[in-house]
Amino acid sequence: MARDTPTLETPFRKGEKVITTAALPKQNKGAKGKIQLANGLGVWRRYWVRFNDGQLVGQVNHDDLVRPQHKELWLQREEEKAQQASQTAAAAATPKDTAKKTTGGPQIPEALLERSRAAKARLLG
Repeated sequence: MARDTPTLETPFRKGEKVITTAALPKQNKGAKGKIQLANGLGVWRRYWVRFNDGQLVGQVNHDDLVRPQHKELWLQREEEKAQQASQTAAAAATPKDTAKKTTGGPQIPEALLERSRAAKARLLG
């Protein structure tokens, strides 16, 4: 029976070689290691990884690891995310239709404003 080709989202299995995509406790970004234990449910996946220097680090998030053959694909995805974030930030920074805007505060009904003016006049004389 043929195995499915793993993707970036495919859970790691025990014994798979991985590379870190973020700095971890006792390990730098780009450290190489091997999965010792895979646990977690659904999208909450965690791993114990033994790195090449002998350190064993637990509770490593799935998003902090990548298979060596998927490193280039991961880099492309991160660049796309950064571009989308910059486009979203640029779109949020450009002013929309300013003619429709009045004031930045909440709109207070005129009847309440008139009551407030009358009370001030009554109190101040």
